[in-house]
Amino acid sequence: MGRHDSRYKLVFAHPYLVESLLRGFVPGAWIDNLDFQTLEPVSEAHPRDQLGMRYNDVVWRLRWHGSEGWVYVYLMLELQSADEPFMAVRVLDYEGGLYRKLVKALALKRGDRLPIVFPVVLYHSRPAWTAETEVFDLIAPAPAEIEPYLPHLRYLLLDVNAYAADQLEAMRNPFACLLWLEGSPRLQAEAIEALEAMLDIDEQAELRDACVLWVRELLRERVPNVNVSGLKKLEEVSPMIAENAIDWTIPWKEEGRREGEATILLRQLTLKFGPLDPELEARVQNAEAEQLLEWGDRFVHATDLEQIFGGRAD
Repeated sequence: MGRHDSRYKLVFAHPYLVESLLRGFVPGAWIDNLDFQTLEPVSEAHPRDQLGMRYNDVVWRLRWHGSEGWVYVYLMLELQSADEPFMAVRVLDYEGGLYRKLVKALALKRGDRLPIVFPVVLYHSRPAWTAETEVFDLIAPAPAEIEPYLPHLRYLLLDVNAYAADQLEAMRNPFACLLWLEGSPRLQAEAIEALEAMLDIDEQAELRDACVLWVRELLRERVPNVNVSGLKKLEEVSPMIAENAIDWTIPWKEEGRREGEATILLRQLTLKFGPLDPELEARVQNAEAEQLLEWGDRFVHATDLEQIFGGRAD
């Protein structure tokens, strides 16, 4: 699990942040019918290995108001340099596996209903996500008579890139503040101050500490040359940034340049050699700038992909 995923898993260990995600980013009035006082991590009810959960997934459950029925919220934290074209198939697999385990864990019997499982994919990289969110849309066209027998499953995508800073600021929502910081090309003191104000109550002390660690890890990723180990409180963030004259637009610009170089190389490869294997595309998109430069040099004289990626061109 990468640092990005670790950061989000850290804060999603707290019910108030899960609640702020659901209230702020999930459409529909049905959210108001959930009893957030019953929100609990599934790991408290069922051991993680009992449900076969992936390490970087987070599952919470809560009840409807006035009901004993559970709603399971399955958060899949995905860190990728590009969207995953078959994520809907992966979600289908994960959700099917979770249901299979829940049948046993809840000792369900004939006539019992399966609980609702609501899948959410959080994507916090660039470029913007373009993959289908419904598994049925990935299946080849079929005769109308057999369509009812084909799988249908849709996940909710939360793409950091899809929200403008003013949208996130207007939400007055702790999770929105984190997305505001994540998606900004420079540190937003306003986001830090808003987050601090919303969490400035004793009941949220642990979440406040988790957000400090989240911000610390974000700073380590954006400005690795600055020592942030002494950062203990949210109110210390903005003064520390000002005191050290930190500008994280530099690594942001460098990352944007690397992504641009990867896009150009992929276009050149496709024009010369035809459609590329998804694994090769991912390899190019995840490559460091120096590696992209080397592959670009090989591309000039290469007559096949092996000469670029399997050895040096003659």
